[in-house]
Amino acid sequence: MNIGTGQPLTDIESAARQELEYKKIFNIDTNTIGRREEIDLSELSIIEMTRKELYDEIWEKSVSGVAKKYGIPYAIFMKQVKLLNIPIPPPGYWTKISFGKSVLKIDLPEPIHEVITIYKTAEQINNTRNKNGKAGSLPDAPNTPSNGDEHTPLEETRQNSNSNLKESESNLLVEHPKEPETFERYGQTYNVYNRETLYNEVWERPVIEVAKRYKVSDVTIHKVCKSMNIPTPPAGFWAKLRAGKPVTKMPLPGARLLSKKTGLRTGTTYDSNNEGEKLGFLSTEDRDVIFSIASQISLPEEKKKMHPKIIAHRKKTVEWIKEREKRKKSGWNMRAMEAAPFLADTVSEETLPRVFLIFDALISVLEPLGCSLTDDLKFVVNGEKVAITIKEAKDKNEHVLTKEDNIKLLKYEDEKRRYSWASKPNIPKYDHVYNGRISMMINRNKWFRDTKTSVVEERLGDVLIELYEAADTIRRDHEAYLEAQRKRHEEERLEEERKVRYNNEVDRTIALTNLADDFDTAMKIRRYIAMVESADNVDEDMKDWIEWAKAKADWYDPVVAKEDELLGTRKHKEDIDKKKLRKEEGRWW
Repeated sequence: MNIGTGQPLTDIESAARQELEYKKIFNIDTNTIGRREEIDLSELSIIEMTRKELYDEIWEKSVSGVAKKYGIPYAIFMKQVKLLNIPIPPPGYWTKISFGKSVLKIDLPEPIHEVITIYKTAEQINNTRNKNGKAGSLPDAPNTPSNGDEHTPLEETRQNSNSNLKESESNLLVEHPKEPETFERYGQTYNVYNRETLYNEVWERPVIEVAKRYKVSDVTIHKVCKSMNIPTPPAGFWAKLRAGKPVTKMPLPGARLLSKKTGLRTGTTYDSNNEGEKLGFLSTEDRDVIFSIASQISLPEEKKKMHPKIIAHRKKTVEWIKEREKRKKSGWNMRAMEAAPFLADTVSEETLPRVFLIFDALISVLEPLGCSLTDDLKFVVNGEKVAITIKEAKDKNEHVLTKEDNIKLLKYEDEKRRYSWASKPNIPKYDHVYNGRISMMINRNKWFRDTKTSVVEERLGDVLIELYEAADTIRRDHEAYLEAQRKRHEEERLEEERKVRYNNEVDRTIALTNLADDFDTAMKIRRYIAMVESADNVDEDMKDWIEWAKAKADWYDPVVAKEDELLGTRKHKEDIDKKKLRKEEGRWW
């Protein structure tokens, strides 16, 4: 109704009033206002909404997702959320949702429908707080209703604008607590897939979550959808939805197909990161403790004193960076510097405090569990050192000529006119500038990265669990290495024993052969002596020779082993070359 006249509003008057409402709420020029969907909230310098709306967005998209949506730096947005006393999902919340686990949603304290103001810069916050003479709180936004009405003009405006959204987009992520229809046959369980129901399910949640409900693999769900001509969300659909970007739900095409289909329930789902498999090497009690801590871990306050090891390493890192800059300016030899400490050459100075806060948050919950931190910021978990590698991404920007670059170019042009050998200065075409996005790699295996919709700080619970997983992997790898070493040493010992036995056997065999050769020689001599003795013309001299020959046969015979007056005792076991009789050479003076 038109106030004061009792006449209904015309379409033109209604549109004009809506423009004025937008101008009042969002503090923007009404000439820029068309439809509600065309307003780019990321371009506004000040965002106004109710506490309930901000609360709902945070619990639907995550803190980083909302900050991204409105184009506000994460740290500045997070600070305002805390000041406004808006509950946020605890660490591990989104991980549990992805695993289909039950989660606890913290209630929003009163006043629920109070209109609040969100600022984009720290300067705006400080200016506003200085004007109000308060610290630690943000001012109430204008146009806040004082009569305690449940619905504010802003809420009504947004409700009207949201009605223009497509029904397919507004119905996303609806809960389906009802279990799928099944039946038993020949001792096995079969699923009953309803075409329309399955269509709604795959557009309300990721296929892998739908597969869990039906207790099959995600590949099976895709095959069923294909066979029943059910469209599925394209790649990137859920990421866009979490980021608050517009998405389109493909309609279910009309098809002359069966509305229902049956399939065997295999009980297999593809989920390599199933939390039930995590920390399986620990007792149930220890696992519950770690999972509980992982779900509650959070960043410490910025003014809180950090761990002594972190403070010492931060000082060392800052000193190394100062020395590097000093050497760059003076042109000193950079190779003479000591090796860069951890983080000094992989993270910008602006990002270092953020990384140290992450390490401090982790060690603050790990130390009560018997873990520790080394001087170079390695975590000692269950007696194993686990290294975390931190890298900050860089943007490739076109190089802007500096004053020094221009001087070099002018000098080069001057030298080129006078000398043919003048060389052009090496000025880079691009600059690679740190952009604040960090990546964490645990034990050179598991990565955690800042993305468009989330930051590493939101996954500290997963990082904590992965530290234990990495420690157990290192332990098992070390044990496997020691076992391999033990087996190798045992194999070497057995091989050495075999070689000794083999060589002894060779020596004994050769000695036996040598003994047999000497025995054959002795027997040949004795047969010859017997022939001589059988002759008719044996005189006294021959008898003396026979006695001498018999003595030599006994000297050759290893069984008798008679010692000779001149030749001594024969070494029967040695080779023939060593036993060969040789004349002594004469000596000349």
